[in-house]
Amino acid sequence: MDQSEPTGDPGMGTPTPPPSQAPAGGWAAPPPPVQAGPAGFYYADVPNRAIAYIIDAILVGIVSAIVGGILGGIGLSTGTFAPGTLNFEVNYVGLLVSAVIGAAISAAYFIYTWTSMRGTLGMKALGMQIGNAGDGKTLTMDQATRRWLVIALPGILAQVLFVLPALGALLGLLALGWFIYLLWTTYSSPTKQGFHDKYANTMVVKAGRSAG
Repeated sequence: MDQSEPTGDPGMGTPTPPPSQAPAGGWAAPPPPVQAGPAGFYYADVPNRAIAYIIDAILVGIVSAIVGGILGGIGLSTGTFAPGTLNFEVNYVGLLVSAVIGAAISAAYFIYTWTSMRGTLGMKALGMQIGNAGDGKTLTMDQATRRWLVIALPGILAQVLFVLPALGALLGLLALGWFIYLLWTTYSSPTKQGFHDKYANTMVVKAGRSAG
C-alpha cells in the first residue's frame, strides 16, 4: 500500500472541511481524502517532516547562537578554555542560563507558529500544516505545549546535564533514542501520527502528493 495515501484510523476522526470564512476552523484547504485526489491533502510523511524540522532547528539555532554571544559578552558564556591549554572550563551558571533561554526560544517558536500560523516556517516551506486530529481546527495552547514538551524535553535535559560524566552521557543516548522512537512511531502510523501527535491529538498534513 502506498504510505502517502491515508487509510483512515478508527481512533481518529477524518478532518472535515473548514466553516466558510472561519480563519481558525478546520483545515485551510480540502481535508485528506480517503482516495488520492489532485486537490486533496495527504498525511505528511517522515522525509517531509524531517526536512521541515531541520529547517526549523537551523532557525532556532541561529537565534540561540546570537543570544549566546550576547550572554558571553556579559560573562555568562557556557565556558572558556584555560589559558595556554586545551582544557575547557565549564561555567555552570552560564550553561544553565543558556539552556533555559534556548529552551524558551524553542518553545516560543514552535508553540507560536503551531497556534498562530498552523505550522512552522519549515512546515510552510514544504506545504504542510498542523491541526487538531479530529476536525483540523487550529491547535490550542495546551495541545501545542504538550506536543513541544514531548518532542523537546529529553534533549533539553541532556543539554543541561551533559557536564555530569555518567548521567550526561546516559541522558544524551536516551534523548537520541527518544527522537528515533518518535520517528518510528510516525513512520509506522497509517495516519503518520507519532507518539507526540497522538499524545497531543494533533495531525500534520501536506497539500498534494507527499514524498516517499
